Amino acid sequence: MNAIPETMAAVRLMGHGGLDKLVYSRDVPVPPVAPGEVLIRVTACGMNSTDVWVRQGAYGTEDDPSAISTWRRQGNTLAFPRIQGTDTVGHIVAVGDGVDKARIG
Repeated sequence: MNAIPETMAAVRLMGHGGLDKLVYSRDVPVPPVAPGEVLIRVTACGMNSTDVWVRQGAYGTEDDPSAISTWRRQGNTLAFPRIQGTDTVGHIVAVGDGVDKARIG
């Protein structure tokens, strides 16, 4: 298996708003693998309505349905920049503590 690179290409969401809030970069640091997590080399990724609505901040709040908010009306629960992609496939290339190494591959 290939070594894990230090950087990757990604489209990052820089904040709530229009398409201008999506920024493509080829030098995004590969995230560290935390305990209980896996690192996936993504081979395909689709965007769906949840990704669009999160970008737009279209979920509102319990008190103000027209307010800019994130997933499930929990206020500003997202940190920016963030990488979206709720429909993602690939191969596990690393595992964090507590995850069986047999999952790699």
